[in-house]
Amino acid sequence: MIFLYLYISFAVVIFYRSAVLQAEGIAFGAYGFAFIKALVLAKFMMLGHAARLGERLRGRRLFVNVFYRAALFMLLLMAFSMIEEAVVALLHGHPTAEAIRAMADGSLREKFAYALLLWVILLPYFGLRVLGEVLGKGELKRIFLSRAA
Repeated sequence: MIFLYLYISFAVVIFYRSAVLQAEGIAFGAYGFAFIKALVLAKFMMLGHAARLGERLRGRRLFVNVFYRAALFMLLLMAFSMIEEAVVALLHGHPTAEAIRAMADGSLREKFAYALLLWVILLPYFGLRVLGEVLGKGELKRIFLSRAA
């Protein structure tokens, strides 16, 4: 479910990006990138969940819990993504210095935009997750799958 949520989120962003670039006469469509990125980030999120990352805030205000966990997982995903890029570069035989330089490529503004995009994508995910924890096991699923009044 994490993978599917992330894939849909990234695919929508890529669809928007391709529509904007197409208006400027630039062909773009990297849906395979969205698939791979979602798969990798879902794996990292599962590791974060297994480590019970951010769960010490249980019992606090819901919005604090949601914002904090989304920010924490955003930092986790950014860190693991950078490490993954370095490992891939090393596996392809690139020198360590080149792998580190590849992680630093791109502007600070671009990195901030990516971090903000990840955080915004994670907000509804953790909003529903925390709400489900408060309501109890299976209750959120029951509410969503029941007929509306």
